[in-house]
Amino acid sequence: MQEAVAERVKEGVDSELEGAKARLSAARVRLRIAEAQGAADVLREHLSKLTGLLAANIQTDPDSIPATPAPAPTQDATKEAADSNPSVQAAVEHARAQYLRAQGEHKALWPAIDFAAQYALLSKFNNYQNYYIPSKPCITPLSTIEVLCVTNQFQQNNATIGVNIRFPLFNASQRSRAQAADADALKATKQAEAARNQVSEETLRLQRSVAQMQAARDVAQLEYEIAEKDLTSAQTRMDAGTATLHDLDDARSQVSERFITLQDVTFALERSQVGILRSTGDLEKWALGTP
Repeated sequence: MQEAVAERVKEGVDSELEGAKARLSAARVRLRIAEAQGAADVLREHLSKLTGLLAANIQTDPDSIPATPAPAPTQDATKEAADSNPSVQAAVEHARAQYLRAQGEHKALWPAIDFAAQYALLSKFNNYQNYYIPSKPCITPLSTIEVLCVTNQFQQNNATIGVNIRFPLFNASQRSRAQAADADALKATKQAEAARNQVSEETLRLQRSVAQMQAARDVAQLEYEIAEKDLTSAQTRMDAGTATLHDLDDARSQVSERFITLQDVTFALERSQVGILRSTGDLEKWALGTP
């Protein structure tokens, strides 16, 4: 079309303004191509970083995109998304760990009993019995003073038993630690609830976004079909001599714009659908090939 208008300008049929408009239309086409190619290259490079594959070896397969899950009741869908979300699961496990820690800090205030036993077998090959000689108090015949007398009863087997009982009645620091653990457990519980609510709200937002994008795609599809019919009509009128080349150019520009709009809306719809698959955990199952 740009070449045709340039020839008409050269022959003096059209003005320079029409030639500038034709060049502008061609420049817009090149701009949209550059934008689309740039977006595809960025996404391919991002996918390369995530998968470890070379960006040049990544090719798209539209037929492999999993179907969007069947619409489910809002409450069931949001609950399923919250239960399967890794961040929510991590927050719940952290809250459970903090709760168990608080229980342990409180149990440290209970009375505690430690039992210990030790057994020793003393050897004789190193003459240990000559250095360790048991003795006991005794009174010698020559004196009424009590002294230690050798028993000469070396016991090779020795056993020691002990019991330690603690009553932490005035352990203020431990009570403070228990109270701090209770506060941490409460904070972790609230954080888990907030994470669950956030995922539920995000899932609901994605569901509504998909519904809106589906309606927008239907509108864009109808507008594209109408533009195609207008282009056919303009071509027919031009063949009959009742329309000009610029009328045909305008009709083609409308078809191009409507087609680009349809592609953008379709891409936004698929992105919202992938977002739902990610929130419900179906995207990971599809990527790993698990049922």
